[in-house]
Amino acid sequence: MQRIHAPLVRSTLAALLLAGGATLPALAAVCNNVTFSFVNISGGPIKVTKVGYRDLDSSNPGKRRVENVPDIQCPDGWVCFTAPQDLGSATRPRENHELTDVQFLHSHQDAFGNWLPEVWSSKSVPADMTCTDNRNYGAYDVN
Repeated sequence: MQRIHAPLVRSTLAALLLAGGATLPALAAVCNNVTFSFVNISGGPIKVTKVGYRDLDSSNPGKRRVENVPDIQCPDGWVCFTAPQDLGSATRPRENHELTDVQFLHSHQDAFGNWLPEVWSSKSVPADMTCTDNRNYGAYDVN
């Protein structure tokens, strides 16, 4: 009789379940495809590199969460958007999250085209904090 190794049996079983339409438990994000938008009211170009916020329904509501965003260069007077992101915790249900104190880490461009040191924008509190799929938070003024 041929001996079957347990890891082979588990991986084969998982493959059969997935092929048959069953899924294994997945890690869920807080909310999927979330964007943040801001209005540049600084009087010159800015570059945003991070978005910060607090999740009031997380296990640590005082903790600031920070998302990296591809550098977004935004001309003065424009409304600019981050790319869609999946946010947050893999251990709590998506429908139970409220995001607040949204801030943008940004730098200003000087008259010579150099980027100045980064600063955080003022905190913005959304009128509706509930995080849902395909949600946009903003547009918030950044100066």
